Amino acid sequence: MRSEFDQVREIRRRLGDAWGPIFARFGSLTPIQIEALPILLGGSNAVVCSPTASGKTEAALAPAVRLLLQQRPEEGPALLYIAPTRALIADLEKRFAEVFAELSLTAAFRTSDHPYLPSRFPDALFTTPESLDSLLCRRKGIWDRVRFLVLDELHLLDGTARGDQLSVLLNRLRIESWKKLPQQVILSATVADPPGMALRYIGEAEVAGSGRARVIRFQVVRTLDEALSACRTARRFKVLAFCNSRAECENLAEEAVRRHLWPADGVFVHHASLTAARRRRLEQDFRAATAAVCFATMTLELGVDIGDVSAALLVRPPPDAASFVQRLGRACRRESEIFGLGLACTGEDEELFGQYQDMALNEELDSLPYRPDLSVAVQQTFSLLFSHPAGMDVDRLMTCLFPLGDLETLGLILDHLLLTEWISRRGNVVLPSQRVLDLAEKGEVHTNISDSRPREVVDARSGASIGQLSGPAENGVVLGGRRWRVVQTKGNRVFVEPGGPADARALFSRRSSHGRFFQLLPKSLQARMEEDRA
Repeated sequence: MRSEFDQVREIRRRLGDAWGPIFARFGSLTPIQIEALPILLGGSNAVVCSPTASGKTEAALAPAVRLLLQQRPEEGPALLYIAPTRALIADLEKRFAEVFAELSLTAAFRTSDHPYLPSRFPDALFTTPESLDSLLCRRKGIWDRVRFLVLDELHLLDGTARGDQLSVLLNRLRIESWKKLPQQVILSATVADPPGMALRYIGEAEVAGSGRARVIRFQVVRTLDEALSACRTARRFKVLAFCNSRAECENLAEEAVRRHLWPADGVFVHHASLTAARRRRLEQDFRAATAAVCFATMTLELGVDIGDVSAALLVRPPPDAASFVQRLGRACRRESEIFGLGLACTGEDEELFGQYQDMALNEELDSLPYRPDLSVAVQQTFSLLFSHPAGMDVDRLMTCLFPLGDLETLGLILDHLLLTEWISRRGNVVLPSQRVLDLAEKGEVHTNISDSRPREVVDARSGASIGQLSGPAENGVVLGGRRWRVVQTKGNRVFVEPGGPADARALFSRRSSHGRFFQLLPKSLQARMEEDRA
């Protein structure tokens, strides 16, 4: 067996000019990189599983960059990199834009925060599932040049409507664009069934997953005061607190400031309803801080650079054991042990935390049976018909939707859309209604995220947008961990100033566990999905 030194030397030789810009600033390769890079350099499809900050991204990008240097596309991306959140795309731009420029390669980082692209398509495109959906409809004829596909942090999408959307989008690329399949790579935190995940998105793949998880030192507390006191006692002054909802983030941050549980200038909030500029500024401030607590949703569960975090606080149990391990793994990166706390509001919370601890100790991650969200078939039908406004052969349409169900189930969905006049049919050709085209022109058929139309919250003093809220704002609101007084409402904009009343609330709509177009399914399929989720 070759020594680690010989393995690294061989990897460096095979990467050639791609080695320096990506790995030169690191002292050595990580275990997952040593395991994954030979697989990827050999051209195989792979699932690369390891905790956050272990070097998965570099392991995937280095072989892709080597390919780009060898084979430039004429027009269109040779590397397609799909990540689940805008925050992660922004972080990737910060980390790798200069790398691509140094190698004279072009890269675009496209999300709803940054929707515009250069007239000439770049060598590499980093985007989200929703932005990819929009691009497939609007920028045709460029996707056949994709030679390398990366699906980042896929565990956050798998088993959700967004994951099912991505599965269909990839199927559309295989059917409509790819004459030759690209090399395909999944990056994920440790999951229970990597081969099963691979089959849903890229087919059979080799699995790379190296190294044991770090020891977790975890205790359960009952109040926010107790949690923050425990961090101070242990001299853990940089705390990342994960919440399961945006309202929970806002309310706890406001409580920490109001009750003087932590200095106000060291309390931060991070979630998707804040503006992109505010999130980026918060990430910079939190990264630079030596003593701070940040209340965040899953937006910071990913590899966004927020510097060294000395403690992780989980406010109520996350959805599953895998997320429990992933969130705790954001703390104590340079230590052999993780310092973690769980804030339990009920006895059931405390019991579930105990179960997650046992599963993490035994490296047993729970795996729920996979069931597709059938409402994605509605969304993807609209997207496909917007892409083919003159109509689409019904057999070809059904083939594109195949990952979501059998022909009988898909037929029921199409028949219901015909009955409700969302689509029409002429012979064997399915056509979009004007309603579908109108929705598509407004960009509303490219997402499965279920949410009501938000209202923009604006600082009346500066005119700067703070973020978004759902529901009526009367006297005061809580946003960004602060109370704001409502001074004026104009249309869909709410103008505020600091210092709202004591009863100010965080107003966010409750997101459905189903996709955005659930209500357009036949009642029988709605009932089937509800039974499956029960």
